[in-house]
Amino acid sequence: MSEKISTVQEYFDRLAAAFAGTDPAVAQDATYDAQEFLAGEREALAAEGADPDSESDLVGRLLRRFGEPAEIVESYRATEAQVAAALAQPRSRPAASLAGRILGVFAEPRSYGALFFMLLSLPLGILYFTWAITGLSLSLGLGILIFGFLFFLFFMSTVRAVALVECRVVEALLGERMPRRPSVVPPRGKWTERLKFWITDRRTWLTILYMILRLPLGIMYFLVAVTFLTFALALTVAPFAQLFLDYPIVHIWGNNYYLPLWIIPVFWLAGAFDLLILIHIARAVGRWHARMAKAMLAKPGI
Repeated sequence: MSEKISTVQEYFDRLAAAFAGTDPAVAQDATYDAQEFLAGEREALAAEGADPDSESDLVGRLLRRFGEPAEIVESYRATEAQVAAALAQPRSRPAASLAGRILGVFAEPRSYGALFFMLLSLPLGILYFTWAITGLSLSLGLGILIFGFLFFLFFMSTVRAVALVECRVVEALLGERMPRRPSVVPPRGKWTERLKFWITDRRTWLTILYMILRLPLGIMYFLVAVTFLTFALALTVAPFAQLFLDYPIVHIWGNNYYLPLWIIPVFWLAGAFDLLILIHIARAVGRWHARMAKAMLAKPGI
């Protein structure tokens, strides 16, 4: 099959077909590696005095040194399986009863990762949103100056960095396999070519949109998490305040009321139920946000 590949584009088309049905994050990593290898081979040909755009030389080097598309897919799948097995967290045995399935979320490490993600979303959302709006505003305001174009290139490069950081956060806390490399290799050479690349790259603008959306989503995630946690803490601590500090729990129109001892366990049960609801919300938010992040930050296909 390799002798039939005559152009670089055909090589990448074959690679895309071979990765069909594979996780988009894995396909994006393989694409970036192949493009980076290709860029390095172009520079090597130029250094050797050969034509860096020779299709036959480039395809030959891709096939000999990087590998045939089918071989590349098998290699990445094998590596991915090994890494996933090494990083996999122990899972509890699925409960047979309905109560076990409902309460089993407390034993899942991903539940607490998703809850921490909700709490972390506000500061990250503020950071992403502020930089996205600041970068776009300064790029437009300084666009008439040479310095403005240089700043725009710098801003776009930071967008790629933010995408990779966010991918690591989502993968670590939500357990979703995310890209570990950028979507594509930017062109090397004149800054005008790089500027054109950033402007026409759809994935870059989706990442900026994602950065802007992270603020309203982060506010919502944070408020839900803090509200439920505060309510659960209040229900748990309030009985101790009455028992040990002689502090009445109920205050109505300036009057204080002590609750009977028999109702105190109800407060604790209510606090536990509140935490249970929060953990289920966190799991649902984690699954939904992971799918959204993958759709916006991972390149679908090659």
